[in-house]
Amino acid sequence: MTTGEHPIPLADSSLQAVTHLPAYEFDVSIVILAGESHLDLESFAEMVDAFRKVVREARIKTEFIVVDDGVGGDFFDLLVQLNREIPNFRVIRFRRTFGESVALRIATERARGEFVITNTWYMQVKPESIIDVYKELKKGADFVAARRVPRIDSRLARMQSWAFNKLTQMMTKVELHDLNCSFRGFRKDVIDAIQFHGDLFRFMPVLAVGQGFLVKEIEVTHVAEKGPGTFLNFSLYLRRILDIFSLFFLLKFIRKPLRFFGLTGIALFMTGIGVVGWLTWQKFFGGVGVVDRPLFVVGVLLMVLGPILLSIGLIGEIIIFTQGNHLKDYHIGAVLGGEPDEE
Repeated sequence: MTTGEHPIPLADSSLQAVTHLPAYEFDVSIVILAGESHLDLESFAEMVDAFRKVVREARIKTEFIVVDDGVGGDFFDLLVQLNREIPNFRVIRFRRTFGESVALRIATERARGEFVITNTWYMQVKPESIIDVYKELKKGADFVAARRVPRIDSRLARMQSWAFNKLTQMMTKVELHDLNCSFRGFRKDVIDAIQFHGDLFRFMPVLAVGQGFLVKEIEVTHVAEKGPGTFLNFSLYLRRILDIFSLFFLLKFIRKPLRFFGLTGIALFMTGIGVVGWLTWQKFFGGVGVVDRPLFVVGVLLMVLGPILLSIGLIGEIIIFTQGNHLKDYHIGAVLGGEPDEE
């Protein structure tokens, strides 16, 4: 699959074969994130049973890690019961809600499987999709993103999802179609290599592409979701748009902030010069007053704001110059050859 400036490379198991991988206790760690204050205990228990049946029939050695992100109450009581009844069923409980990014990173650090497959507390796709993701990871993909097809939610939800994913594609040049799907799989070292916080966890496959990981998107069967509605209100719209612009800056300008702030600052300064110059021309040659016109204030403001943004870009460049060696924005897939010659 080609994605413009950031192509998603095809998984190639030949490179993975030469990499010495550590031994793992499990084939897969299934991480389930629960952060809703009101969730359906019955639906959660049914999902766990369905996942267990699939991995048992497929003979995939699996552990479950459920993160109670500040839910507590009856849900935690259910987790305690399942922990006693189900082998390799582990629970991580937070005293308050810290968000999915923190929950995902903590769970992945404690995972003992070669691969990690994540899901929210309710079913989004058919349980058999676990096998599809597992197969792609075994073939050599570092990250497998799921695309729910056909979508069976409301027309409005589908339109919102399309707009969100389309805007992300335009800003990042990475062609992924269902970033809101919580069902995804990856190698543990992917989490160690990419940086994300807050709501940026949903952009993990995009960040993985930026790091050079092998990312593949597969189609999975969508099922009726019993979780919260997918409708986005106005405040969520704004948050998602800000997240996309934040992602765009992280991918494009993290090592060259002066290009962003410098170009923006110069553009504002030149616009301000043009506005003030035009008004000055009107004053001297047209006899039109300037000081009492709001446009003059805007022009002066732009002339002041431009150098400020330029200065921010210069400060950013200084920080990158002095600390850039600690900023790892690449990933080595494999190294062929022996040790370097000794002098």
